[in-house]
Amino acid sequence: MSRFTNELRGELGAYWKADAEKRLEEMEVAVARGEITIDDNGVARNKIGRALREDQMEILSFTDWKFSIDATRAARDEEISKSIAECGKNQSAPNQEEIFEMRAAFGEGTKVVDVISGRVIQL
Repeated sequence: MSRFTNELRGELGAYWKADAEKRLEEMEVAVARGEITIDDNGVARNKIGRALREDQMEILSFTDWKFSIDATRAARDEEISKSIAECGKNQSAPNQEEIFEMRAAFGEGTKVVDVISGRVIQL
């Protein structure tokens, strides 16, 4: 059971129950206003077109709006993969100051791998 479920059930106290009810109501309003959309594939998206995060999907699952958690997760994972790939492409090689800082942190002769771009930097 998730924290939100516990909050909504009142298991964490009146404050958190009221807060969860407020977030649930805000989610209902957001969908009704079109700030959260659900496409034909069941993907729930926020007002800028990105697939919802886990916490938002959980709240939405307590509403009467029908969406697919699996399809939304898949869309979000695809968005994240594209974003990371784009980040790696746009990232420049480290400058002298950054290399100096890496040497100070990791030591001379160490190989450092940039986890975004996959670039290996020999110090």
